[in-house]
Amino acid sequence: MAIAGTLAGLLSSFVVSPIELVKIRMQAQNKSASKKIDDDHDDSDISSQVYSNDFECAKYLIKHEGWRALFCHGLGITIIREIPSFAFYFVAYGLLARSSFAVQLGNHAAPLVFGALAGWAMWIPTYPADIVKTLVQVQDSKNKMMGPMQITAKLYRSGGVKAFFDGLEPKLVRAAVKHAATFWYQWVSVVMGADPQKQDAESMPISLRTSPLPCRGKTDTILLRYRH
Repeated sequence: MAIAGTLAGLLSSFVVSPIELVKIRMQAQNKSASKKIDDDHDDSDISSQVYSNDFECAKYLIKHEGWRALFCHGLGITIIREIPSFAFYFVAYGLLARSSFAVQLGNHAAPLVFGALAGWAMWIPTYPADIVKTLVQVQDSKNKMMGPMQITAKLYRSGGVKAFFDGLEPKLVRAAVKHAATFWYQWVSVVMGADPQKQDAESMPISLRTSPLPCRGKTDTILLRYRH
């Protein structure tokens, strides 16, 4: 599970990084993120460009900062966040699905509860990296930028450890709802699509083999998928 999560996190980083770069630039149009950076840092590092949509933002990035910036600006810190994030996600769900709690909760509730807990396991330890990543990507790569280590040091000096968990609560609420719904939907999909003549998980294709839960029959499995 840990190896699968590590590989999934590494590969997904190359897709996630440019998408989140555009998202962060859109969110920072009014320089709201500049408050996170000390006053001694040049505000020109944060683009003041206003975009009407995501495509316009991506087009501006490519034109003024280049294709390399779109795919590589913040890629390193994204990988640092994604690899442990996916590893915790896969391992947490796998362990919970094989625990005694699966028996107590039953097939209907287990995907909801375990999905929510897996979402928390994914975000809590990696949220500081997400904070740093946001402040890295909000900067214009054409100007002098602060690196992840500089941003980390400034955040710690300004607010201590607490600064790295600012805004965590809404993220946990969203993660719980999102991943509970994801795993429950996957469980329903497996149940509704199960062949009555092939209810044993071993008869399913490798791509659909899943974590066992206590009940038998159609409700014998939960599909395990990654977060994005």
